Amino acid sequence: MSLEKIVDKILDDARAEADRTRAESLRKAGDIREEEKRQAGELAGALLREAERGARLEAGRIVTQARLEGRIELLVAKRSLITEVLEKALAAAPVRGRSLTRRVILKDGEREEPFDRAKLLDEVRPGLENLIADILKI
Repeated sequence: MSLEKIVDKILDDARAEADRTRAESLRKAGDIREEEKRQAGELAGALLREAERGARLEAGRIVTQARLEGRIELLVAKRSLITEVLEKALAAAPVRGRSLTRRVILKDGEREEPFDRAKLLDEVRPGLENLIADILKI
């Protein structure tokens, strides 16, 4: 064999090896790309599920907060109505022009002392509020 044929043979073998190496590299790159695509899809799915769960939780929190605020507004309106009823009732009470007194029982007798209307209202308010709420069905 001549030197040219040996060189051509070596070059042909080198080209064939380079082609095999290139083909193997492309196949491995494709496999890596597919694996990365699969992992990215799984990660995207997990992130989407987590975002959806967070959105559901936030939506539930917003609905609960709205319901709570609605109930608070209703209770404030009821309390306002009950306060108005109490004020009108006290304004129409027969003791309107007189000062209130209370009788204090002591060991050695009893005595009368002045009693503040506001203090009276504070003391009887809880019971009256419940009674008025029952009567008005609120």
